[in-house]
Amino acid sequence: MFQLDGGLAFAREDTPEPLKDAFAALLESLAEVAGDGVHPGLFTEVFWAALHGLATLTRSGRLPPEETERRMELLVDRLAVL
Repeated sequence: MFQLDGGLAFAREDTPEPLKDAFAALLESLAEVAGDGVHPGLFTEVFWAALHGLATLTRSGRLPPEETERRMELLVDRLAVL
């Protein structure tokens, strides 16, 4: 599912600035809820990956659309309560 090369560099020096800025915004929002002993960057990567997966599966019709909002609530509520 994630094997297509979109041509964008992630987590490298040549990563485009808008991608770095987007990750930095997530990191800023999630750093305080990462939890004890969890690196904020790692926590943000997990959140981003889960969000990306939900968005990709929803857009492709692989997840029932009627539960889209509830899935997002679960992701945010469960990962942001640490």
